[in-house]
Amino acid sequence: MIFETFHDMLKNDERIQFTITRKGDQLAVLVQPMLQGAADEKASEAIQSLRAALAMPLYVVTHPQSLDADFPRSLADFAYVREGGHNDLKDAMSRIKEAVKQAKAEAAKSKQADKPTEKSRFEEPNHQDAASEKTAEIAVTDKSLF
Repeated sequence: MIFETFHDMLKNDERIQFTITRKGDQLAVLVQPMLQGAADEKASEAIQSLRAALAMPLYVVTHPQSLDADFPRSLADFAYVREGGHNDLKDAMSRIKEAVKQAKAEAAKSKQADKPTEKSRFEEPNHQDAASEKTAEIAVTDKSLF
C-alpha cells in the first residue's frame, strides 16, 4: 500500500526523497517532495505559495510499532493534501495561460484597429480629406518625439 501511495502521489517525472533515521528507540521518517525546476521569481504570490505547499515534507518521529500501524494512513493523508495542491496549481496555471491568450488576442485586435486604412487610387480627391490630411501631418501623437 505504501508504494501504491507513492505512485499515486507523484506526478510524471516527480521524485521524493524518503529517509529513515534511527533516533534512540524511535525512527524519524522524512518524505520530502523534490519539485522540478526552480520557482520563477516573477510568478504570482499564489503560484509561489502553491509551490511552497507542494514542497512541504512529511516528517514523523515515533516508535516502529506506531509507524507500522499509522504510517500508511499518514502517507495517504499527505498524498491527498498534495493532490489538492497540484489541482490548485494546475487551475492557476490554466487561468494564467487563458489570460495570456486573451491579452495576445486583444493586442492583435488593437494593432489591427491602429492600422491606417488605405485609400483607393481611383477615389476622387475630396477637399475635406486634403484638409484633414494636412492637420494629420502636423499632429502630435504619443509616438512623436515632441
